[in-house]
Amino acid sequence: MRWLNLLTQTPALAEIFLEGHNPYAHQKLDAADVDGLRQALQSNEILQAYAIGRIVGAGRGVWAVTDQAVLLREDGQQGVTRIALNQVQMAQAVRGRFGHVLRVHTGGGAYSLFGVARELAAGFHQSLASLEVASQFDDAQAHSRHWRDDAPEGWLRDCLSDARQRLASG
Repeated sequence: MRWLNLLTQTPALAEIFLEGHNPYAHQKLDAADVDGLRQALQSNEILQAYAIGRIVGAGRGVWAVTDQAVLLREDGQQGVTRIALNQVQMAQAVRGRFGHVLRVHTGGGAYSLFGVARELAAGFHQSLASLEVASQFDDAQAHSRHWRDDAPEGWLRDCLSDARQRLASG
């Protein structure tokens, strides 16, 4: 099954590896992401931030921070991994070769998401830090020219507002 996954993910991976950036990282949540996250949200839980990237060996991934948990969604998988904020020992957002890499460390292991847009990685870090979760952010400039341009003014706020509205309307 991993071979089939590799074949279906090859065009996106080739674009990421050859161009040095993840062209799919600057996006609003798609319908499948909204549906998956909505099912994992508890009543009165508020979305604080999200990030889109790639999970090694698994494909596209979406991570979300709420006021109660970190939600990890893997494309093509049923369900969402839910990590309560008090279970997160440390989070990191470090600049990598293909964008930022998010890492969440818990007592049970570590999770990684690479190819994340700098703005979404910063929002993820700021949300965790504001919720008093230990978080580090590497704000160094990316090597690739594709990552040097910041998103348009208000883009992050617009994406988060859109995600909150779509999650609430279900």
